[in-house]
Amino acid sequence: MSSRLVTILTGVGTLAVGGAILAYSRSASASTSAPQKESGTTPKDGKPSTTAPLEWDNALPLPTAKEVKGDLDTNWGSTPKDLRPLLLLAEEASGIVGAGRILAVIAKRESAGFVVTAHNGDEVDEQAERDASRKAYERGKATNPALSFGEAAADFGSGGLFGALAPYFLWTGVAELGAKAPLLGADPRMMFLPRVATFAAMVYLQRLLDHYQVDDHGDIKAGWASPSLLVDPPKGGRGEETYTAVRERFYADAKSLGVNLSDAATIPAKLSAATWPGVQAMFDRLVGVLPTPRKAKV
Repeated sequence: MSSRLVTILTGVGTLAVGGAILAYSRSASASTSAPQKESGTTPKDGKPSTTAPLEWDNALPLPTAKEVKGDLDTNWGSTPKDLRPLLLLAEEASGIVGAGRILAVIAKRESAGFVVTAHNGDEVDEQAERDASRKAYERGKATNPALSFGEAAADFGSGGLFGALAPYFLWTGVAELGAKAPLLGADPRMMFLPRVATFAAMVYLQRLLDHYQVDDHGDIKAGWASPSLLVDPPKGGRGEETYTAVRERFYADAKSLGVNLSDAATIPAKLSAATWPGVQAMFDRLVGVLPTPRKAKV
């Protein structure tokens, strides 16, 4: 099962995302005491990847209710309870009021129901996803800092909670931090760690709010599909068929999830990134130290 990716490289550090993501592995779980195990690898020689787990060192567990100040019960619908503190922590750290519940609605579709290891591009019939990430890498590698796992990212496709296209995910934060952006040395499978995926999603959300015309919540999802959908014709697709379809699916997803987008007490009518603390501050708050793949025991 493949998604239809609508992507555009709009500048250094942009994170691109796709549509519905294949539910490849396990769903989000509240088990935070066990080692962080995430699966999904890049296909080799035209064969599907294995599901051998990848364990991480220095990966923080999901945050708990004690680490946030806001309401974890009101207007979250059926958002998994173990993910709510993470989404609210991201909202509180960023200063973007309402972001947590908006991200919950986005994740519902992008991860096929909150599957943290959702992966488009790990099966033989998902060549289109690998083509999209390869195109993103080839277009961006000349103007962005080098990626330690550039070729792996190019052949990876997209995935994680928010449907991140691998090269753009690893270039997250380059617009602010340049060669000091935190994910440049990371394996693309790091997008399967919810804290890291949420960090990247918040950086992208801030860029949408600060650099594009975002009139309402539906425009956020349109920009998630492609920033070009927030640009008026003939240069962009605002108001056209794809723009309208993406927005309609977003509002349907919110209704299905049980999140009331009109509840001004939890989600302002328009989100604002006016008090954005910066990429590094967000990384420090959500991720801390960059996780590293655990070496196999000999």
